[in-house]
Amino acid sequence: MLTAAIKTATRTAIKACGGLDSISRAVRVGITQLSDYCNREKAAVVPVDVAVELDKEAQEPLILSVMAQAEGFALVPVKFGNGLLPHDMGKFAKATSEVLQKGFESMADGNVDVQEAHEILIHAQRARTSLHHIEATAHRIIADGKPLQVSVADGASIS
Repeated sequence: MLTAAIKTATRTAIKACGGLDSISRAVRVGITQLSDYCNREKAAVVPVDVAVELDKEAQEPLILSVMAQAEGFALVPVKFGNGLLPHDMGKFAKATSEVLQKGFESMADGNVDVQEAHEILIHAQRARTSLHHIEATAHRIIADGKPLQVSVADGASIS
């Protein structure tokens, strides 16, 4: 089950990086090997160094989060966003929507299988990370004792 979850997270990371062709230039393995890391019919699992590079390129710990969850841990970033509150709130809205959408899709047949539960957790981790960014910005506003000026130029669009 863990292997399947890692393969799903690897596929998600590769997709977030623009696909196999795009990411193969940034990691030490080729397209065929990357494809095998996503294929449940293949025994190969993404090595840690490649997983770290994929997560970096995807700009979120997709694979590492699955590994941490397998050990009963959740990741918390040590460096939070740049304080672009509108951007972070947009990411949170999108991520929470994806959690709900995946949850409802998973329940449509009357059960939530192991694979679907792993996918829900991946989306929940993204929502949690976005929420941490929002909290960090709010704490900084409070600590500074002054309002945060925001504008469309600061990333107010939801993406």
